[in-house]
Amino acid sequence: MRSRILLVDSNPEVLAGLADFLARHDLEVLQASSAREMEQVLGKTEVDAVILDLMRPGENGLAICGKLRERTPAPAVIVVSAVADEADIVVGLELGADDYVAKPCRPRELLARLRAVLRRRGEAARLVRDLALSDSYRFEGWRLNAATHQLFDPRDKPVDLSPAEFNLLRVLVAKPLEVVPRRELIPGRSPAEDQARDFQINVAMSRLRRKLARAEGGARLIRTVRHSGYLFTVPVERVSAS
Repeated sequence: MRSRILLVDSNPEVLAGLADFLARHDLEVLQASSAREMEQVLGKTEVDAVILDLMRPGENGLAICGKLRERTPAPAVIVVSAVADEADIVVGLELGADDYVAKPCRPRELLARLRAVLRRRGEAARLVRDLALSDSYRFEGWRLNAATHQLFDPRDKPVDLSPAEFNLLRVLVAKPLEVVPRRELIPGRSPAEDQARDFQINVAMSRLRRKLARAEGGARLIRTVRHSGYLFTVPVERVSAS
């Protein structure tokens, strides 16, 4: 089954050229030249990914990105922008973008990044299905329910985790007291994917640590091991789903 992609760009020449290129690579491509057209398209059909041009006259592209993440199911989002300093990239990823591509972007690079995002999405979906039959974990009074993606602090209060934050924590608690290399947290298969992965890990790890730190003792659970990866610092009890 072909993946369905929605392109959002106010430049009709760019929109037509990129749509033609992606269609020639076995993708179903829909187009929108404004946020209003995007909403109309999404109101009629679901898409697997949205490629969103941030530099849109009269519209806040980052706000649009945030709204896309609120949809159920939420499509993958690749942000394309002429503004490409690190602060803007982090803001985009904080708002839920799966990748951030600087203009001018080469169509083949964008295609590679799109395929990587779709592949990671598929792998994450399989992980969720597998977790329904997998173990859960307890540590220092915390509970991580692998089947339901729920984390409870020592006072039994739920901690809301994004899918990226949950996946990072799940990998770390599965290997407690062991240094986990960054490449194992979100595997990359090319230099472009490695760069996107590093930003995604930084953003998701920062948010995860802030959430853990809200409970007593949570700030010390994850330690950065310089030039190596991350260490989950406390013993973990694995509870079998059966």
